Amino acid sequence: MTNPITFTKLSGSGNDFIFIDNRDDVVPDDQASDLAQSLCRHRLSVGADGIVLISRTSTEQDVSYQWRYINADGSDGEMCGNAAMCSARFALEAGIAPTHHRFLTASGVVEAWAESGNQAVTIAMPDTGPVGEPIVLDIDGLTLEATAIQVGVPHAVIKVRDAEAFADEATFDAIGRASRHHPAFAPTGTNVNVISELDQGRWRMRTYERGVERETLACGTGVVATSVALAVFGLATSPVAVQVSSGGLLTAEFTLDGRRGTNVRLHGSAAFIYDGVLRSGALAQDSSQKTRRNSAES
Repeated sequence: MTNPITFTKLSGSGNDFIFIDNRDDVVPDDQASDLAQSLCRHRLSVGADGIVLISRTSTEQDVSYQWRYINADGSDGEMCGNAAMCSARFALEAGIAPTHHRFLTASGVVEAWAESGNQAVTIAMPDTGPVGEPIVLDIDGLTLEATAIQVGVPHAVIKVRDAEAFADEATFDAIGRASRHHPAFAPTGTNVNVISELDQGRWRMRTYERGVERETLACGTGVVATSVALAVFGLATSPVAVQVSSGGLLTAEFTLDGRRGTNVRLHGSAAFIYDGVLRSGALAQDSSQKTRRNSAES
C-alpha cells in the first residue's frame, strides 16, 4: 500500500463488510484477494466477513456500477445478499447511484431500492436454481437431511426441531465445516443453513458461510434459499420471514415456478458503522493469511 485508502464499514443484519470506492482503481485486481484476507482479520486489522469493491462498469447494460465481493478468505463470491443491500446504501450515500438503481455482480444484475437515512433496503435478485431432492448426510454421528439450491452461490438447507439449541457455537462450526466440504457438494462446497420454525410462521436460521468459514450472524442468500426450499416442500408461502443470528429479520418474497424461485426480492437492512483510512498496519506482516484459504479448501 503506497497511499492510504479510505473505506467505509457497513453491516447488513449482522454481516459486516469493508467498502472501497474503486472507481479510480485504487485497488488493482491482482491485489484484491490478498487485501481482503489482510483487512478481514479480526483484532489484527479492520475485521469483516468480506470486502466490496465498487468499480466503473464497461458493460453496455443499464447499470450504475460494477460490484466485486471478496470473502474473508480471499475467494471471490458470486453473490451475497446482505453485501448487495449494503452496496445499495453505500452507492446512494456516496452519490454513485440514485435511490432505485441496478448494479452488476458476478451472478448477474441486481436491482436495488434504498433511501437516504433509512436502513431498510430491498434488492431484486436473479432467479434461484431448482430445489434438489433431499440428501442424507452422516456428520459426526448425526444423520442430517439437506436440500441443495443455488442462489447465486450454493446453499444446503437442513431443517431441525430447534436451530437455536441444535449446537453450541464450536459444535455448529464443526458440523457446518464437515457439511460444507461433504462430497455431495463437491467440488465447490456449499453454504449450510440450519433452520427451524418459530411462532406465527417465522423461521429461525443459522448459517455456516463458505468463504468466511464459520457461523455468521446473517446470510441474505441463505434466507432466500431457505424460503424457496420451504415453499417447495409446502411448509411456507411467500413472503417468508426469517430471523437470523443477529436477531434481525429478513424477508424473502418470490414466485414459485416449479422448484425454482423467480421474481425474487429480499427485504432487509443496511447500517453505516464508520468511515476510516487504511494504513500499512492494516496489512498482514507475514504470509499466514495466504495459507488460510488453502487450509479451508483442503
